[in-house]
Amino acid sequence: MVFGKCNMKRIFNILTAAVLVMSCSVENSDMVYDIAPIVSYIYLEDSDGQNMLDPHAREDSFDISRISAEFRGQTYAVDMSRFNETGAWISTKAYMPQFSGLMLQVDRYGKWMISFGELDGTENIANENLVINWGDGSSNTITIFNNFRWKWDGSPVITRRFYVDGKKQDTDIAVFKFVKNKK
Repeated sequence: MVFGKCNMKRIFNILTAAVLVMSCSVENSDMVYDIAPIVSYIYLEDSDGQNMLDPHAREDSFDISRISAEFRGQTYAVDMSRFNETGAWISTKAYMPQFSGLMLQVDRYGKWMISFGELDGTENIANENLVINWGDGSSNTITIFNNFRWKWDGSPVITRRFYVDGKKQDTDIAVFKFVKNKK
């Protein structure tokens, strides 16, 4: 099949217009995406299933205040100051994403945990280690992988993976449970 100069130019112009229309519709899209931050929720139980992070029911031999986390060359002590006696957050404003470091808190089911974050959900993180030092000489490592990019249509693509002590987790949800043997 032979195309004349006029037909080739017409095809080129049509393809160019299509690309421009698609790129303009992506850039001028009214769609707003709320990208979830990365927050690691960490639970600690003893071998009998008792929550070791509950300051009201834990063994005296385990000191929550000695827990720390290492991430990107920084060490974060566990912050126990931002909750009241029931574990509810003391807060005066609506939720705004922010990095809080390592926090002791209660989940919505009343279980005590520590959380680490928030990390920017749009940041590419290539297997960075979050080391939880339990304050008794033991530690666990959570490795974080986050790949964020925009597709040609303007929608986000996020790949998140977590590893615990080198073992890939079956989910991209950052909830971890550790069990310590009683001493």
